[in-house]
Amino acid sequence: MKRSINLDWFYPYPVEIIWDCLTDAEKLKEWSSLHKTVEFRAEVGFEWMEQQKPRKGWDGKMYFKVLEVAPCEKLVYSFKGGPAPGIITLDTVVTYRLESTNGGTQLYLEHTGFEGLKGVMTSFIMHRGWIKFFAKRLMIYLKQQTHEHSKL
Repeated sequence: MKRSINLDWFYPYPVEIIWDCLTDAEKLKEWSSLHKTVEFRAEVGFEWMEQQKPRKGWDGKMYFKVLEVAPCEKLVYSFKGGPAPGIITLDTVVTYRLESTNGGTQLYLEHTGFEGLKGVMTSFIMHRGWIKFFAKRLMIYLKQQTHEHSKL
């Protein structure tokens, strides 16, 4: 049993702005639910760990490693986690693809590697998270920057 998450969103901003929101450490700290304590670098091989509230069967630790970077086109990283240190039961890959379209950017997200019943169930939880904590927060951030601060 396998499942992947495939989502896409249109943002009425140039691809360079969306890329910066995905890769600039300071911008990530402002809008993302992750990257609060880590100076993210969009460099192949860069590794980082994030800590969230533990839940049953998960110690709250998420391990990431940048696998591929094509500026303004593609960002790929591994996303791993498990019930205890050294025990990885979630071994997935996140891919962002950006395409310039008339009047903005189409952002594609693919999150692959969910296997087995537990993995598939986890994918449904993460699917909601990508929409609620990623897509919505990014759009809110972009609108705030455009209207309030003109930082973009």
